[in-house]
Amino acid sequence: MKRVVLPLICLLCLFFLAGPASAAFVKIEAPDTVNAGQTLEVTGTTTSLKPGYTFDVILYDLTYGTKSVVDTKQVIVQDDGNFTVEFSTDGLRSGSHSVEVSTKGEDVFGGSSKKIKMFTVVNRSKDLTITSPSTQEFDGTLRVAGEVRDYTDGGVRLTVTGSGKKTVYGPTWITTTEGAFSEKVPITAGGRYVVEVMDNSSYTWKTDFTVTGGIVTDVPTPVPSEDQPAGSIYSASAPASREAPAYFAVETKGGEVTIATSSGIDWVMEYIDTDGTKTLVNERGASAPESVTFEADAGTVYVKVSPQLYTDKSTVTVTGENVRSVAADLTVAEKFGDAVPEPTTQSPLPLWPVFAALGTALLIRRV
Repeated sequence: MKRVVLPLICLLCLFFLAGPASAAFVKIEAPDTVNAGQTLEVTGTTTSLKPGYTFDVILYDLTYGTKSVVDTKQVIVQDDGNFTVEFSTDGLRSGSHSVEVSTKGEDVFGGSSKKIKMFTVVNRSKDLTITSPSTQEFDGTLRVAGEVRDYTDGGVRLTVTGSGKKTVYGPTWITTTEGAFSEKVPITAGGRYVVEVMDNSSYTWKTDFTVTGGIVTDVPTPVPSEDQPAGSIYSASAPASREAPAYFAVETKGGEVTIATSSGIDWVMEYIDTDGTKTLVNERGASAPESVTFEADAGTVYVKVSPQLYTDKSTVTVTGENVRSVAADLTVAEKFGDAVPEPTTQSPLPLWPVFAALGTALLIRRV
């Protein structure tokens, strides 16, 4: 009996002396509150993981009592174990959200890990109404006027950026009267301008304006020429719905180009670059334009725009920066594998009323 018990006691002693294998540890942090439109930064740290190990951080929407995936970011563990991932919050609904760590396969993280962070999204995108026209003729100023709902006289901060994302005004605080504000921003050229409005709670809205004149032109765009100035901006407009998207042809001259939609509708933009690669752009809500910047060879970029919602239908303006021309073109539909829309024509007048009228006239003559 002693021969059996003694080895067992030795094994138990070895087990307790060695202790259990230490589990990996992860801890993530994020702000308790984030305004829709602001970048959500999630930071974290890991221990007892080999560099190169990968796992996901998932952003969930918990509003309305449901849990749905919004976006997923992959984390690759580095030597120091620390990581940072960023999520876009454009268009997120007000209410509870979370970011959670998800492993690919076996969960290697121990029970002391902090794998979930709850936070609240504040979406006040509908609280701002822009009252100045989104398209204005160039006269040396851009009129920016609007009203913040249920806002007093706390003032708003304006920042205006133009071509090449260069700041042309602000950030400057201006006064409000019962939430209403108005400012004439000096500008030196036409083009697309993005206006950022921030209230005294640091909530920020973005909206865009198109100024025609100068180096900007309405449809039809001019015949491309080789002596156009660098950074040339052109725009074109067309009606768009989910059933009948708008299509555009953007002639590029080589180099970095920026293509953007107008705001006011939650637009979805697709484009085919000069290499033939098709890309979907759908990162903004109704309060900000969809925009993309990329390198392009001299050639044609094809663009398709439709609203996110089936119920939306409006006119979209597509602006191209550092391009030779922009034109609305229904034949671009075939580039996306869509049927080319038929031009709307008036139905021919039925012939039977004509014959009836002639018959009546003959009877009257005989009488």
